[in-house]
Amino acid sequence: MVTYSFLDEMKINFLEIINEKSSSAVDVDVDDLSIDYRVSLENLLLKYMALCQSRAALLSRAKSVNDELAMQSALLRLRSYAMGLSSLFDAIADDAEAILKMGEWPELPEGYVLPDCYGNLGND
Repeated sequence: MVTYSFLDEMKINFLEIINEKSSSAVDVDVDDLSIDYRVSLENLLLKYMALCQSRAALLSRAKSVNDELAMQSALLRLRSYAMGLSSLFDAIADDAEAILKMGEWPELPEGYVLPDCYGNLGND
């Protein structure tokens, strides 16, 4: 079974970095960020993936019998659920960008390479 627990671990890391980087003078309200920090990102991903999968199966069945109304319905729902997935990843990207703009960060030197102690985690 594939798990996506890294999403919730990432969310916890985001919160910890936000707390470290935000100054006491500029407290960050997590409700102003894009991710809903009260819910499991893994559960959201799995929910939208299951919904997409079920609508793709409906689309396939409807296409096999040439039922255009059912195909149209499946496509509309598939589009909606795919947009939910897209929004989840957009929220992650938005909050990562917001965190990078918080506080002081060292400047990345040109040609920076992650140290070997991180293994293959940064080789992309």
